[in-house]
Amino acid sequence: MSKPLIIQAAMVTPITPEFIIDYHTLTRLIERLIAHHGLDLSILGSTGEGALAPRKFRAEFRQAVMDRVQDRCAVYTGVLNPVPSETLDELRSLEGLGFSGALVPPPFYYLLSDVEIQSYYEMLANQSPVPLMLYNIPPYTKLSLSPNLVSKLADHPNIMGLKDSSKNFEYFLELRHTVGDREDFHLLVGTDTLIASSIQAGGDGTVCAIANLAPEWVSLTCLAALDGNPHGLAEESGRLADLAYLVRSLGGVAAWKYGVQLIDGGQGSLFAPFQPVNPESAAAERLKQFLQAHHLAG
Repeated sequence: MSKPLIIQAAMVTPITPEFIIDYHTLTRLIERLIAHHGLDLSILGSTGEGALAPRKFRAEFRQAVMDRVQDRCAVYTGVLNPVPSETLDELRSLEGLGFSGALVPPPFYYLLSDVEIQSYYEMLANQSPVPLMLYNIPPYTKLSLSPNLVSKLADHPNIMGLKDSSKNFEYFLELRHTVGDREDFHLLVGTDTLIASSIQAGGDGTVCAIANLAPEWVSLTCLAALDGNPHGLAEESGRLADLAYLVRSLGGVAAWKYGVQLIDGGQGSLFAPFQPVNPESAAAERLKQFLQAHHLAG
């Protein structure tokens, strides 16, 4: 891989039980993440509850993040909305805020053809003040961006890449083959357990939730995959996988927030109808013990 390695933390959104920004936890989280040189932030995506947070909150949260980052790293924001006109309006609102790009899934709910999805992205890209990152996440949208479609969209000068959260490595390999090695288009993986494999296959990096808890491990895993040392890669990717499977056993977004709560404080609150983790559960205790044993949490 000749392009610079891209590592973005798919950041959680710290909030209070009253659904307002938890500024104290947000500050601690941001400072901890960007202390790792080369790590960028991706906010208000799936891990960031971007599809549940109200529009007004999203605007306030974006400003709060940019106020704290102060140009110390690149910041990308999710724009998750099934209404094309509202998606475009929200993209336009990003102008002048300093974002490096916007993560945009296809319009969810209806099943759409490749022609319809291509028309949608081209309409957005033609008018967006920031570059678009295509978001392939069929478990949530029920739509998959075909490699042929992605190859066509990669030609647009305002479409910068794709984040693949399909959990389908065969799809990623086909995507890499079809799109090819382009300097102006980045293929990033969103599945924590496929980070090393995707980089070895020629991917350009990751946008991953696990960086909320172990940003250094993510960096070391990526570097080991680039280095090609099988023993180092097995060690780094192995412990990253152990953590990823622990979180999965506890359950998605709520588990990531619980992990951040253990490390940075706060209350682990989520937007309705999500429910927080039960800290008394056996799975929660296993995650807590793992983070403490590896000196990730106090």
